[in-house]
Amino acid sequence: MRKLILLSSLSLTPALSVADTLGLYGGIGQWYIEMEGDVGQGGVNTSLTSLGVRDETATTMWLNFEHPIPFLPNLRLMHSEIDTVAHSEARQLIFIGNLQIEVQTHIQTTLDLSHTDATLYYEILDNWVHFDLGITARKMSGYVEVIPEFGGEFRATMDGVIPTAYVNLQIDVPSTGLQIGAVINAATYRGDQITDLSVRIGYAFEITPLMSIGVDVGYRSLDILAKDFYSLYADAKLSGTYAELRINF
Repeated sequence: MRKLILLSSLSLTPALSVADTLGLYGGIGQWYIEMEGDVGQGGVNTSLTSLGVRDETATTMWLNFEHPIPFLPNLRLMHSEIDTVAHSEARQLIFIGNLQIEVQTHIQTTLDLSHTDATLYYEILDNWVHFDLGITARKMSGYVEVIPEFGGEFRATMDGVIPTAYVNLQIDVPSTGLQIGAVINAATYRGDQITDLSVRIGYAFEITPLMSIGVDVGYRSLDILAKDFYSLYADAKLSGTYAELRINF
């Protein structure tokens, strides 16, 4: 997974649009996640359901900085805090942190899939249709930890940087304040894949000529297929609705 490359190379130099002034905008929200899939090590994979992991609420936050300097990319930062603790009884053989846990053992599982994105992007269109292309470096800071009833902590980490292609599309419905949009980060290499897609509808209203506030609701789906990401196998899907508050300066 650490060897992931971009889905396609981006040729952005022609027909770039630039902001008229400096711009800063961001948001914070809650993502209501349903988790499913498998994780494991050593060829022994365990379903998240067997580990007691099902639903979770995650906090997301992001910040964009745009400028009027030609050919210099804009910057987007985003953090998703995704962690959950579950209790269950092992219904199948579990192999995590180089330890084998037998069936019918009571376990506590901590799953952390938190990550931070740093994206450099160009505005291709910037009017009532906004279209951005760029490259994201996604820093994974996660792990799977299992604590069996007989003691000890056994952990497998997911710590590394994944490069992905970045695409953002937003349509502002004229004279209404309504906005419809979608964002995708995606990459694939030798069977390993990551796809992070979100779609949204929002409403923005002006507070002052220099500031507006908006609310978005949408759906986000994160799919990860990693056959050997720092020794951890993962085939997981995280999906669900989200809501966020955003502010533009």
